[in-house]
Amino acid sequence: MLIILIRTVLIYLLLLSAMRLMGKRQIGELEVTDLVITLLLSDIATLPITDPDIPLTYAVIPIVALLATEVSLSFLLSRFPRLKNLGSARPNVLIRDGVPDRRELDKLRISAEELISELRQKNITEIGQVAYAILEQNGKISVIPRPADRQPTLGDLKLDVPNEGICHILISHGSINRYSMRLLALDDGWLDRLLAAHRCRAQQVYLMTVTDSGKVAIWLKNGAQFIENTNMPQGRSHSDDVKKAATATSDTASGAGQKKKDTKGGTRS
Repeated sequence: MLIILIRTVLIYLLLLSAMRLMGKRQIGELEVTDLVITLLLSDIATLPITDPDIPLTYAVIPIVALLATEVSLSFLLSRFPRLKNLGSARPNVLIRDGVPDRRELDKLRISAEELISELRQKNITEIGQVAYAILEQNGKISVIPRPADRQPTLGDLKLDVPNEGICHILISHGSINRYSMRLLALDDGWLDRLLAAHRCRAQQVYLMTVTDSGKVAIWLKNGAQFIENTNMPQGRSHSDDVKKAATATSDTASGAGQKKKDTKGGTRS
């Protein structure tokens, strides 16, 4: 019994490592090649667990081989997109300008009831509201409404709303999130001063978040809650890095264009 338990734990850790190395794509969406690899991994992993007479290497070697094959195929498909169509289907347009494509629906064996059900899940009440409905390679249906049936955005209403950025977790269950601290260029001194202002310590915090604009929310383990706007340090934040990268890219492009123009001018003279 102990040997089976140890084998199970080892196979679990090996499969977990393999799935992590394959990437989040394997977990979020399964294409044909991904599904084949997943089924093979599950079958191979059960062999040494159910039969103690089978050596553990009989599962380790095939799993490692499948892992190497999947990583290699992913690399080749990213370099040569045309090869992707050999193992995966192309996206199929099911609805175009409010008209269902009967040929595609019949070929893919998608009934009208299934199509209407997918549209309802996208808050579409009738087919005439759809500009495009596309069956993606991962099996999901993307629905793009017609412009007249789309919900208006703040840009359509010409409303200027400040961008607060995204929410970052700084403390969770009393533990400081060092990744978020580095991402926002925050130091322990800034965090300690903020917590001291509310007379609490990190160990007493259930959850603490901060947005890129400096909106801080603190929930203590005793139920107390604090929300305030604070000044972020003058160090670099993630949003600053994005803005600087965009500015540098535009400057580089404009500089290259100016240099090309100057070169042409010099050649003419």
